[in-house]
Amino acid sequence: SETDSVLSFSQGIFKRLYEVNLSERLRLEALISLLGMLNGICPQLGRDMGTWATYAPTKTDAQRKLHRAVLLLLVRSDLIRIADLDAYLAKNADDGRDQVWLEFLILFVRTAVLENIAGPAKMPKMISVVRLIAEDRGPIGREINPAFKKAATRLLEELRSTVESSSGDSSRGRGSEDGSQQQQGSQSATHVNNQPQQPQPPTYEESSSMSPASLKHLADASIVIAESSRGFASADPPNAKQLVTEILVSWLRVQNDAAANDKIMAQFLQRLQAQFGVGSNDDQTERFLRLTAEVVVESCIVAKQQQQDAAGAKPGLNYQAVDGCAKLLTYLVRYMNAGGSAEQVSQQRLALLNKVLGVITRSLVTSYEKAQQNNTPWDQRPWFRLLLDLVCELNLPNPALDPIKGGIVSVFGSAFHVVQPLVVPGFSFAWLELISHRMFLSNLLLTKEQKGWGIMHQLLIDLFLFLEPHLRKVELTEAIKKYYDGALRVLLMLVHDFPTFLAAYHLSFCNIIPENCVQLRNLILSAIPKGIPLHDPISRNFKIDQLPEISQSPLILSNVVGPLVSFKNDLDGYFRNQRPADFLTNMVTQLRKEGKNELDSPKVNSLVLYVGMQGLARLQQNDGQIASSLGRSPEMEVFQKLMDLDDHGRYVSLNAIANQLRYPSSHTHYFSCVMLYLFNETKSDEGVKEQITRVLLERLITQRPHPWGLLITFIELIKNAKYQFWSHPFTRCATEIEKVFENVARSCMLPTAMRGVAATGDGDVS
Repeated sequence: SETDSVLSFSQGIFKRLYEVNLSERLRLEALISLLGMLNGICPQLGRDMGTWATYAPTKTDAQRKLHRAVLLLLVRSDLIRIADLDAYLAKNADDGRDQVWLEFLILFVRTAVLENIAGPAKMPKMISVVRLIAEDRGPIGREINPAFKKAATRLLEELRSTVESSSGDSSRGRGSEDGSQQQQGSQSATHVNNQPQQPQPPTYEESSSMSPASLKHLADASIVIAESSRGFASADPPNAKQLVTEILVSWLRVQNDAAANDKIMAQFLQRLQAQFGVGSNDDQTERFLRLTAEVVVESCIVAKQQQQDAAGAKPGLNYQAVDGCAKLLTYLVRYMNAGGSAEQVSQQRLALLNKVLGVITRSLVTSYEKAQQNNTPWDQRPWFRLLLDLVCELNLPNPALDPIKGGIVSVFGSAFHVVQPLVVPGFSFAWLELISHRMFLSNLLLTKEQKGWGIMHQLLIDLFLFLEPHLRKVELTEAIKKYYDGALRVLLMLVHDFPTFLAAYHLSFCNIIPENCVQLRNLILSAIPKGIPLHDPISRNFKIDQLPEISQSPLILSNVVGPLVSFKNDLDGYFRNQRPADFLTNMVTQLRKEGKNELDSPKVNSLVLYVGMQGLARLQQNDGQIASSLGRSPEMEVFQKLMDLDDHGRYVSLNAIANQLRYPSSHTHYFSCVMLYLFNETKSDEGVKEQITRVLLERLITQRPHPWGLLITFIELIKNAKYQFWSHPFTRCATEIEKVFENVARSCMLPTAMRGVAATGDGDVS
C-alpha cells in the first residue's frame, strides 16, 4: 500500500541519519526536513519513528553524540513526542545506575532547554533523575561520580535561573501582582519541572545595542522623508508628469537611433538644460529627477502586471526604461558644465550627482512608505536596477569623471547610508548587493589616502546594526539566514582583498556583533594586513617574543576612547599615580548601561583595548619584558578587577581581551600574556580558569579561519607545564567535554607534540 511504501522509504532515510558525520550538519537538517515532509503525508510515520529511535546504535561515544543530536532535531521538528523520549531516557539512566545514559540525559536536557527545543515541564521524569543525582539520592550502595553530581547541580541552577528570568520578565510586563501570584512564581522557580512557561525571547528593541529612541528615529525616517517628498510634489504643475514622460520617450528614441553617438546625445541634453532648466534651476532639476524616477519605475511595474495578466505566470521585469533613465542621468552628470575652472566644473558634476542620488533615494523611500501605508506589495528590483546602472556607468573610466572618481563613490556611499536596512527593510537585499558590488566597494576602498574607508566602515556598521537583533535569536527566519550568508560572503571578500581595512576597524565591528556569533567575529579578527607574515605556532622553534612583528603596533581606526569619555580622566589619573584611590570600585559602575545593572559591552571592549595600549606604552618606556613586568602595573590591576565581576561580567571582559588576539603585533603579544597571567594567577578561583578556557575554546571549535593570536595563546596554555591545564577538573567533567579538548588540542598541535603533552603536560612555546 501507499502507507507501507512511505514507511519503508522513511525508514531508509532514518537509517541514513546515523550514517552521517556529526560535522555534516547540513545533511542532517536536510534528512530531517525530508522526514518532516513525509510525516505530513503519512501521520503514522511519527508514531513509528519513536520506536525506530530506540534501536539506534549507541555503543560508542561518537554514536551516542550523534544519537543525541538526531533526537534533538526530531523533537524540534515535532517528529517525536518529547513525552515518549522523557520516559525512554529516564528509563535508560535507571536513576543514575547507568552512568553512560545519565551523562546522555544531562546533556540532552541542557541542550533542549537552552536551545528552546523543549521546556523542563515537558521532561518531568528526566528532571527527576537529575534532581536525584544533584541531591545525592542515587541508588543505594552505589557511589555517585562527583563529576555527575556537579553537572546535575549546575544544570538545575541553569534551569532555575532560566525560569526566574522568565518569571521576572513577565512580572515586569504585568506590573504589581497580588501575594498569591508572587507565591506561585516562587514555587515555580523552586520546582523547575512544574514550570510550564518558556523564557520569553527579547524584543527587537531589547536585542539591539542601539537605544530605543535611536531605533525609532531610524524607523520613522522613512515617514519624514515621504512627507517632505509629498510637499515637493504638491507644487508640481498639472502637466509636469506628462511632460517628463514625453521627454523620456524622446530620449529612448534618440538613444536607440544614435547608439554610441555621444555628439547627438549631448545635443539632446543641451536642449533639455536650455528649455527645462535641468542642471541650472534647482526646483526644476529636483522636479525633473523625481518625476523621471517615478515614471520609469511605474512603467517597469505596469509592464510586469500586464504580462502577468496575459500569461498567467510570473514574468521577468522589462528594464528598458530604467536602463535608459540611468543612461540619461549619467550623461547629465558627465556633461555638466556651468563654466569656470576645471576644479569648479568637477565640483559642479559632484553637486549634480549628489542631487540626482538624493532625489532617487527620497523617491525610493517615499514609494516604500506608500506601499507600507496601503499594505500593498513593494518591489525593490526596479530601484535596485536604477541605482546599480548608475554605479556601473559613473565608475567606468572616463576623462570627464576620472578626476572626481573618489568623490563619486563617496556620494554613492552617502546615498546608500540613507536607505540602509533599518530605514527601508524592504530594500535590504538590494542594498547589500549594492554596497558589495565590485564597481562600488573596490573603488571606494582604493581611494587615495584611505578617504573612502570611513564611508565603508559606516555602511558595514549599518549592516551589523540591522542583523544584530536577529542574530541574538536562536531561530532565524529563512530570509535572515540568506541575508546572513550574504553578509558572510561580503566579509570573506574583505578578508581576502582588503584585510587592512577590516583589521583597522575591528573594535567597532566587535562592539556590535552579538556574543553568540563566534564565527562572524572570528572572521573579522582573522584579517591580516598585507605584508605581515604568519609564523607557524606549532613549529618547534617558535618563540613569540623573538618575532620582529611584536614590536609593531597595529593600525586602529576605531574610536577607542569615545565610550570612555565619562571616566577617562579618572582612568588616566589612576595610571599616573593610582589616584583616585576608589577608582577601581567606581569603575564597575561606570561600565554599566545607563539605568541598568547590565554591563555595556562596547565600554568594556574600549576599556580593555585602551588599558592595553597604556600598559604597552609603559612597558616600552621602561624597556621591560611583557611576561615578567605584567603583574606589577596599574593596568593589570584593572584587568584583575574585571575578574571580580559576576560570571557574565567576566565573560564579557574575557571576550574583550580575546578580541585583541589577532595577527602578529605588540597588541597580540601583550593580550596573550594578559590572558595567560589571569589564568595562572587566579589560583583560588577555578571559575576564572574555566571561563578563560571557555572563551578560547568556543572560538576554536567553529569553522576556520581562527585568529593567529588565539591559536598561539591556546597552544601555550595546554603545552606549558606552568599552567597545569590538564590537571583542572573542568577539562574532564564529562566524556564529551574531554573529547572536545583533545580534538581541539590535536588540531592545534603536531601529533608528536600532542602525545608528549598528554603524557607529561610539559612544553613551552614562549
